[in-house]
Amino acid sequence: MSRILRRGTTSLTAALLVVGIGTTVLGTSTAATAGTQTTFQHYLCYNAVAPRGFSIPAGVELFNSFSPAGFVPTFGVASYQCNPAVKTVPGASFPITNRTWHYLCFGITTDQSSNVVTVTNQFGSAELTTTSPNDFCVPSWTWLHRGKYKKASQPAGEDHYTCYPVTYTGGGAYSPPAPVQVSDEFTPTGTTTTVTVGDPEELCVPTEKILPSGTTYPINNPNLNYLCFGVSSTPIKNPAFDQNQFGRGKLAIRPTQWLCLPSTVSSGGGT
Repeated sequence: MSRILRRGTTSLTAALLVVGIGTTVLGTSTAATAGTQTTFQHYLCYNAVAPRGFSIPAGVELFNSFSPAGFVPTFGVASYQCNPAVKTVPGASFPITNRTWHYLCFGITTDQSSNVVTVTNQFGSAELTTTSPNDFCVPSWTWLHRGKYKKASQPAGEDHYTCYPVTYTGGGAYSPPAPVQVSDEFTPTGTTTTVTVGDPEELCVPTEKILPSGTTYPINNPNLNYLCFGVSSTPIKNPAFDQNQFGRGKLAIRPTQWLCLPSTVSSGGGT
């Protein structure tokens, strides 16, 4: 039997309300009142390099909605740093709800069947095809100055995510409103950056992680997925310092890669 629950038959509308993506949200002043999920927020992800400090044990096992039987990927180096971000579009602003929740994403390799899924968020709804996952995002503490590391290896309540490259299948397309403005902790205080949003590139799904020791990190919110869109450059700051279950170290931050939106995923199957 799967270690995680498969998505049920709950209506898409109800699922959207869980992550604050109701049909009236774009007409409100903030997203904070759009749903009850207080950790609903957006992320800006940056290319990143971590020369040392992180060590991943062999045999880490992952379980998610695309791989309920589990898989053991081969891990590579740290590749992306993701920060919580404010996103503003005409008529609505979506605030950061948990400033401690960051991600450090590591490259992974494994072979999996593709899936055709419908992904819905504030930019619309479209049918996408996934391929084998290429990144695994680990909950992390992040600082802009070297300081005192935490006793807890990661922020409480934050899920792990496996990310899958996606392409349009042919059903629908996303239509970001213009302008889209963003800001995060790399952005100069009191300013925002207007960005150009490209096509969807990665679908990140909540994932249970089991270490070789048997220590298990279960999924806290199985309905909160992220669809990451290519995005134009935003300000960066260097260096950054991360701490997570795989270690702690100094990061070199490189150009912006993605803007990731909370999303719901429905109907899928291997091909």
